[in-house]
Amino acid sequence: MSNSNFPPVEIATLSEEQKRGSTCARCGRVPLSPQSFDGTDLVVCADEHARICTDSVFWLTQPCPWWCDSGWHSDDDRGADRRHMSEWTGNVPLVLEDGDRMGNGLPYQPEYATVHLLQGVREIEPRIWCGKGETNHGWYMTPAETRELAATLTSAAEMAERQVAPATAAIAC
Repeated sequence: MSNSNFPPVEIATLSEEQKRGSTCARCGRVPLSPQSFDGTDLVVCADEHARICTDSVFWLTQPCPWWCDSGWHSDDDRGADRRHMSEWTGNVPLVLEDGDRMGNGLPYQPEYATVHLLQGVREIEPRIWCGKGETNHGWYMTPAETRELAATLTSAAEMAERQVAPATAAIAC
């Protein structure tokens, strides 16, 4: 077995389990084949399992998108939970909505619209989630749908703020 696909192992930095040979000397996961490093016999993932023998999460087959807060990923994530999530969250206070008390003695907090990105690890593009606060009351949109909604909201805001109707839009009452 060749260990050319992997960086050299620093014996001094290994855990006791890795030194004893009960977990892989490279990634700390279950061992699959014996190897010798600097004259020390250890166990490591076999070359055919190089994809999972890394410091990263074993089920990631590609790097995270630039916007993903990869601190959320874990080896024990179930299939449905394996997704990239944005650290960035857009929040817009909704002053016309009723506020909510977050606990006894605390002031009312405004309701807000929330936007963030997420993408299942096997999906080809991110989805934009837009909804009410930290609830699950919202919807997913493609980037194209998000741009269309943004343009529609901008048009509505411009119409609401316009003091005089344009001459072409004058309606006889």
